[in-house]
Amino acid sequence: MNFQILNPSPELFPYVRSYWYFSGHQPVIGYHEEFMNPTGGYGIAFNFGNNLLVDGKFLTESVFLDGANTISRKVGFIGHVELLGVRFREGGAYPFLGIPLSELKNELAVWATSDRNKLMELHARLSEFKTMESRIRLIETWLRKRLTLGLESPKIIQASLSLQREFGTNKKVPYLANELGIGQRQLERLYHIHVGMTPKQYSQLQRLEAARTALKRWNGETTTSLALELGYFDQAHFIREFKEVLQVTPFVYMKRYEKK
Repeated sequence: MNFQILNPSPELFPYVRSYWYFSGHQPVIGYHEEFMNPTGGYGIAFNFGNNLLVDGKFLTESVFLDGANTISRKVGFIGHVELLGVRFREGGAYPFLGIPLSELKNELAVWATSDRNKLMELHARLSEFKTMESRIRLIETWLRKRLTLGLESPKIIQASLSLQREFGTNKKVPYLANELGIGQRQLERLYHIHVGMTPKQYSQLQRLEAARTALKRWNGETTTSLALELGYFDQAHFIREFKEVLQVTPFVYMKRYEKK
């Protein structure tokens, strides 16, 4: 399988983390499965290949959403595989979608957005181009036009996300609100609109992202010390939270990575 990542233009850099392209050199004969693990970001994907399976069910739409997820999803491929996606930065998707991201939490279908027809039209135009560069230029033109709608995320959201990444779960929501000079309820409301989840949920995903990274190089027989290092009360708490979101235990995840 071929996987490429391209950076956005400077103008869109504050909103877009990257563009990605995933394809197979040959049709996939046997069923192949990958995991979409939640990280707190948001994305839109365009499918130019055969229908995908998500959690065992066929996804018939040629455009689907990938973001504001609070649980992992299994994506299955068979036949012709060709996907192109936009990965927004945390808090960066709202100016382009224009509706509270909490309304799209764990949602894949683009009919949930108010711009389904425009996204499908964009997919049709992208199908006319064959090179990655020409497709990215078209996507960026579309995104720039969306920016003219004047829907901006407040700077306080980015400041809060930075604090979350800096302190992880060591600082609770009341601390964040106090540091930013904003009420806790107002901060949570802004998160629902611009991030698609609560500050606590975003913090949880950041901690689990750190856990996944650590497990890929973990050599210990148990994950007890790792759990404490990440700020969990005990190993049981770590295992429970990990499994609730990623659908497998830390041990199974570690073994899955070892097999690769």
